[in-house]
Amino acid sequence: MKNNVSTAGIPNFWPQLRHAAGGFASFFAGCASTVYFGLARFVANLQIGRMESVLRAMSDEELAQIGITRSDIKRHAKFLATYEYDGL
Repeated sequence: MKNNVSTAGIPNFWPQLRHAAGGFASFFAGCASTVYFGLARFVANLQIGRMESVLRAMSDEELAQIGITRSDIKRHAKFLATYEYDGL
């Protein structure tokens, strides 16, 4: 007995394909978001470290002129590196 291809039910994979594509898209968007925020955190920590290095290289007299002590360097470096000026 021969099967007639025109009468055989051909499964419609389009809804499954759309669902899988949506899953892949959300997965890759999540990965991209994780990478972006990871890089942003890395750059912020790099800037804080550089600012801390500059402040630690200053003398006690120079630190006193800007109003900080050696124990405040880490906190002040974080403030300076993360401060966002919103304009006038």
